[in-house]
Amino acid sequence: MFHDLTPMRHSLPRIAATGGAALAMLTTLAGCGNQDDKSMVFPPACPITHIPSEAADYYLYANNSANFRDLIVHASITKLQGDCLSAGPKDLKTRIVLRITVERGPASTAGTLTLPWFIAVLHGDKIVNKHVFHHTVAYPANLSNFQTDTKVVSVDLPIVPKNVDSDYRFEIGFQLDKDQLDYNKVHLKRAIYQAY
Repeated sequence: MFHDLTPMRHSLPRIAATGGAALAMLTTLAGCGNQDDKSMVFPPACPITHIPSEAADYYLYANNSANFRDLIVHASITKLQGDCLSAGPKDLKTRIVLRITVERGPASTAGTLTLPWFIAVLHGDKIVNKHVFHHTVAYPANLSNFQTDTKVVSVDLPIVPKNVDSDYRFEIGFQLDKDQLDYNKVHLKRAIYQAY
């Protein structure tokens, strides 16, 4: 079962994207299932993961316009899945996949789309690491709306994996320029993403 990803603790993480079928690669957390109490092993706690509403949507327009006829694409993060596991006695590995709903706009002329998204690692209120990923997809034939899953992204934290809350957390969203961020703030929609 995929889990809601929640805050994290200690030093700088290492972030890397891995290939493969994204959702298929994420496995259930260790310790889940029917076991007797003596053999039960609890999985390590995941960092809290937050998607700011201002970064949950990606609008791209042509001609510096905000008219629907100039819309190239509108994408929304609709689901975040992942898990946490021990990656050694002093390492915690968190794996993350985003599901994105894409609406192709009337001004779209390309056959592919690249969506930039980020993971920022915060310790308290301070960003200690950030990495931007690029998710590229081909538009399906005869579809203006579709869903796509990113590759699995691993975030390794050099902390002892314990079944306790962490003092680190993730902020995840689309990497936006100033105009896109301002647009989202003005046209802020109710977030529709889910975390599991």
